[in-house]
Amino acid sequence: MEQQPVSGPAPDLDALLMACLSNNTEAIKAAEAALKRMTASPSLLPELLVRAANSPSAEVRQLSAVLLRKAVTKHWTKLSDSDRAHMQSVLLERLVSEPHHPVRRSLGHLVGVVARHSVPRRQWPGLLEFLGQCSGSGDAGHREVALSLLGSLTEHVGEHLSEHVSSLQLVVGAGLRDAAVEVRRAAVRVMEPLAALVAGRGSAEVEAFHGLVAAMLEVATSCHSSRSDDETLVLSLQLFVELCESSAPLLGRHLPGVVGLAMAVGTDSRGELATREAALEVIHWIARFKPKQLGRNKDLVRQVVAALCAMTAEPPPPDLDPEDDGTLPPAKLATQALDAMALHLPSQSIFPGVLSFAREALSSPQANHREAALTALAVIFEGCAEPLRKRLKDVMPLLLAGLRDGEAAVRGAAAFSLGMAAEFLQPDIVEYYKEVLPLLFPLIAEGNADVCERTCYALDTFCEALEGSEIVPYLEQLVSGLCTVLSVTGPAVQELAMSALASVVSAAGKDFEPFLGPLLPVLHHFMSATSPALLSCRYRATETAGLLFEGLGGGCAQLRALAPAFMELGLQGFKMDSSDLREYGHGMFACIAKALGADFVPYLQYTVPLALESVNQDDGVFGDDDDDDEEEEEDDDEEEDEESEARRAQQLSVRTGVLDEKCAATAALGWYAHACPAAFLPYMEQALTSLTKTPGGMCRYFHEEVRVQAAEAMARLVLSVYAACPPPAGASGADAITPQVRHVLHAALRELRRALHDSDAGVATAALQALTLLLKQLGVEALGPLAMQLLAESVEQVFKGEAHCQAILDDDDDDGDDGDDEAGGGGDEQEELLAAAAELLPVLATAAGPEAYAPVFASSHLPALMQQLKAQRPADHRSVAVGGLAEVAEVLKGHLTPHLGDLLPLLLRELRCSEPINRQNAAFCVGVLAEGCGGAAMAPHFPKLLQALHPLFAATEPDGVRDNALGCVGRMMSADGGGGAALLPLEAVLPVFLGALPLREDLKEAPAVYGALCGLITGDQAQRVAAMVPQVVAAFGAAAVQQPPLPAAVVVQVARTLAALTQQYPGPMGPLVAALPAEQRAALEAAAATAGP
Repeated sequence: MEQQPVSGPAPDLDALLMACLSNNTEAIKAAEAALKRMTASPSLLPELLVRAANSPSAEVRQLSAVLLRKAVTKHWTKLSDSDRAHMQSVLLERLVSEPHHPVRRSLGHLVGVVARHSVPRRQWPGLLEFLGQCSGSGDAGHREVALSLLGSLTEHVGEHLSEHVSSLQLVVGAGLRDAAVEVRRAAVRVMEPLAALVAGRGSAEVEAFHGLVAAMLEVATSCHSSRSDDETLVLSLQLFVELCESSAPLLGRHLPGVVGLAMAVGTDSRGELATREAALEVIHWIARFKPKQLGRNKDLVRQVVAALCAMTAEPPPPDLDPEDDGTLPPAKLATQALDAMALHLPSQSIFPGVLSFAREALSSPQANHREAALTALAVIFEGCAEPLRKRLKDVMPLLLAGLRDGEAAVRGAAAFSLGMAAEFLQPDIVEYYKEVLPLLFPLIAEGNADVCERTCYALDTFCEALEGSEIVPYLEQLVSGLCTVLSVTGPAVQELAMSALASVVSAAGKDFEPFLGPLLPVLHHFMSATSPALLSCRYRATETAGLLFEGLGGGCAQLRALAPAFMELGLQGFKMDSSDLREYGHGMFACIAKALGADFVPYLQYTVPLALESVNQDDGVFGDDDDDDEEEEEDDDEEEDEESEARRAQQLSVRTGVLDEKCAATAALGWYAHACPAAFLPYMEQALTSLTKTPGGMCRYFHEEVRVQAAEAMARLVLSVYAACPPPAGASGADAITPQVRHVLHAALRELRRALHDSDAGVATAALQALTLLLKQLGVEALGPLAMQLLAESVEQVFKGEAHCQAILDDDDDDGDDGDDEAGGGGDEQEELLAAAAELLPVLATAAGPEAYAPVFASSHLPALMQQLKAQRPADHRSVAVGGLAEVAEVLKGHLTPHLGDLLPLLLRELRCSEPINRQNAAFCVGVLAEGCGGAAMAPHFPKLLQALHPLFAATEPDGVRDNALGCVGRMMSADGGGGAALLPLEAVLPVFLGALPLREDLKEAPAVYGALCGLITGDQAQRVAAMVPQVVAAFGAAAVQQPPLPAAVVVQVARTLAALTQQYPGPMGPLVAALPAEQRAALEAAAATAGP
């Protein structure tokens, strides 16, 4: 391949290259098409090489290098040895003489691609020698070339340079200390590919790399202090981000120095915002990927938190317009970094500093400081939720003060902060609803769009957690206020207002019926909207309509009559090209199906095909690009990489938009089958295929949210066909499963067994729940011994933390290992998985029978369950384990007697836990054990148990805790048919017991509580409690009329017990009953006269 002068042949090539660089779109397209045809032949390589080396135009040289790289990728193996050697020689010569950086960079990429083909075959022996000569040259340009080339080689053929790592690090180290700015910058660029190479080596290379990190820190610090080279500074900061992600400890002991530099740059108000953003991105990624190492330096963390809090009050530059260039203001950069710190570092390191800042800043006369205080609080509510739930008495006054502030910006920040608190500090924050809601109502009416928008968000998240009885008094104000907002504001605020209305509807349930009047026209208006600006409001209106049907059910005649109109509006939405609208349409149809039941049958002909269409649509996950695949795979040019990334991002966006639609459609199929079992049969096979086909079925879809819905839908399909094809009369066991059911059940079990081993905890949870439901409904024989064995093994694995999804840890911070860290992770998803396993325990026990299951529980499930009860496990995990133990104890009863010695010490600790739900569950569990195992077995433990239970009767305890403590002691009294009372110090216990009545929250405890009292005053311990009979009678009278009412059977038992005693002992009992208020006497008499047992 002889080098030709530029004036030689192929003038067409020159014209095509110039056309590609022109501003004429049509000419560019034609030239690109022609070049694509020409590069199909290796004969073009010599011409491109000539132009890359000798063209007087830098643009032509660069374009030629890019095209040559693509051509080399396709045709290198077709070149002769001499042609290859010639190209290698020309490229190296040009690389050191090329004066333009962009061209030099493209040539470097080209050399890297040639090296990728040559170095593994040892066909470029002089390459490393050339690199060494350039790196030692007295010409700074040559040293820069050496480093740029080193970066390209490390990226493309790094594995073949591993034996030279030490030498390469010396070259880079010299470059970082070079006097020339361009050389130092090139050295910084090469650090990233070098880091990837070092990460796979031993500790000596990693330690040497730490020296390079120190040198780079010096370079970056110098750039910042001199304000002379922001480009190198940003490159350094971006590299620190990359080093954070490495599995090897590449930052090592220099992490505090990196954090210090990042904070110095990030909080420097004189710096460029883009540079400050790059600096705070380092904090974000260190917090995410190196939380243990950063968290160990507590003083540094406190300094970072304090600096970020101060930065949240920094005003934006006067010339900042984020909508023009996407640049964020300093305060937003600070809150993003603070959010990351709160999410990934121990809460105790974060929230005290933020809380202290908020208190001080809220007292400032400057409005932006008060706004900053509330914004800083808002962003830590998610990451610091656990400690802040316990500190609400300190937090809420700050939020409430902000809502009353005289400045609109501060009130808006307070509303946003309250919304975040409501989202993450459940359920504790709901207790403040009487203080919060009256302060929010004026804000949505004050006319400030920003304040109104944030207030709607606060109402949305706050009302979502309210229960019917709590929200009812405020419904009129909520509905009228939000409907007014919908009539006077723009689409952005309208969407949030509609979302808030959806939360109100969901919380109110059946109590919303009186307020349908003002809402229905609003829904009709927005569900009819076709303007693109109002589409998001149409989504929310469709969602709200579905929630109305879900909350009010089919019993609301007014809403039921409007079902055809809502169905028509929903179907019209499917004629619009909107994946979101289809998503909410499927959701609304599913809610209407649940409400109407069999009356939904006429709509199946429309809704099922639409759901199947959404489920089966092509979302591009397996699609091919139209471009040359071979070229795309080998395309390493930076500009084309960016285009490729844009294509991938666009493809991901399509997938993301479609997956929510697929989620909703998958769930809808299950609900249609549930609502209309017989009518759904003609669609069953299509639905089953759409969920289970390989590839493309929803059970194996790439996104876990769709797989979750598919698992839930599979169970509903099985139960639907079971309802539609019932067993023959008299059939039982396996004979009760008809062939139609067997067909669907077989497919469901296959997919659900697979889902149990899914890498996502949510999918595994859904599979466990689905199998639990099937086991409850169909029984052991239907599922078969293999499924039962798999379920038993899955429960054991989950409690041991050995399920496949639990093997994926949240924290891959390998720069240090804290031995006292709790094992496992995954937050809410892990807790939900444990809860699903716990809920399966009593179902297994019931299905197999206590006698058969007790040995399995003792040998496998109990030891695994007790692992979750260790003190170092998270409190919420322990709470779930105790709840599961209580539920299975209700089935196994006396079979757990041999294990009391192991269990009760653990339960005693939970009775003293700081978390109310743990105390509540432990009290319930102790009571169930006493009831099932008997007073004699429990008697040795009664003194310690009573001591631990006593504080739970205090008026300051949450109602649910106190109610379960009452139930626990009631079961102790009733154990052994009432014999347990003889083993208790009733004289001390009963006054405390009676003083804690009535039950206020957990009314399911009423049979245990009032049954025990009935047994006491009529049993063999009556004499011991005779002095307290007046208090018992008073408790019975109050029970007959209390609100919320006790179960009718309990009131009847109390009334008849009292009537029998009065008849038997009219002298002492008559006056006691006569002294009760008339209302109570009347209720007791009516209950005593009730027919039945």
